[in-house]
Amino acid sequence: MRLAALTLSGINLSSPAEYCLSLKKTLLETEADLAVLPAYSSLLLAFSSGRYDESPAFCDLLNEMPPRLEQWNEEFLSLHSELAAELGLYLVPGTYLEVCNQNIYHCACCFNPEGRVIAVQRQTHLNREERELGFSRGEELKLFKVGELKVGLLIGCDARHPETGRLLALQGADLVLHCGALDAGVNCWSQAAGIWAQVQQNQFWAVEAPLCASMAGRIFAAAPIIHGPCEITQDKSGYLCRRYPGDPYAAGNINEAARQALKKRYPLLGLLNPHAYGALEHS
Repeated sequence: MRLAALTLSGINLSSPAEYCLSLKKTLLETEADLAVLPAYSSLLLAFSSGRYDESPAFCDLLNEMPPRLEQWNEEFLSLHSELAAELGLYLVPGTYLEVCNQNIYHCACCFNPEGRVIAVQRQTHLNREERELGFSRGEELKLFKVGELKVGLLIGCDARHPETGRLLALQGADLVLHCGALDAGVNCWSQAAGIWAQVQQNQFWAVEAPLCASMAGRIFAAAPIIHGPCEITQDKSGYLCRRYPGDPYAAGNINEAARQALKKRYPLLGLLNPHAYGALEHS
């Protein structure tokens, strides 16, 4: 299976129609079977395509979005559903905000090659900014199937909490998809402390799609990466494919047989104390 992590760098965001054309071109270039877009993708498209009359600060942008969500989410998700079906791939369209029972959630979903939603995931851990804005957190991390692979979704700072990857691994995750957004700057070590560490601790594959864009006075940039256990990546780095911050995407083919062989040689999860994880696994 070929995986791709997109950053939205270089994508035309002037209108939903131009966005679709530009995104389609990039997706075709990746030749991916499964592609993941970054966090705040819905917010970025709404902001860049003129849904706001003025340019608020980033926190104000997050705060002002909820009243407009129902109609915008329908449009945003519909265009990605059509794109997934047209190209015949699994597509995670990044993230969007959802209002449910007066609670605001940061969410991601996955479309199958027929354009149907096969998974929806709410962010389970919030950073300080999100807490101050009154966001609510999801309470479950569940797997879904992509072909023969069991797959999980992580959003934003979920990746920096080791219990998230471990819980997915205990459920049998083969692949984890991460929609992220880090402030631009020297963040390579901060980035490695997230998904790269999760992969090495749990022996799954991962797609890390970070936002590379400027929005409402905030600049985001980080490296798009396809991760694998160190032992089965060519240079033993844990990076199957790693690009520079600002590059449009990273793409690579995974060798699932090699990962399964590694797990047999070195059954990392089998070395754990299962009783210590009992409450977490069944919560």
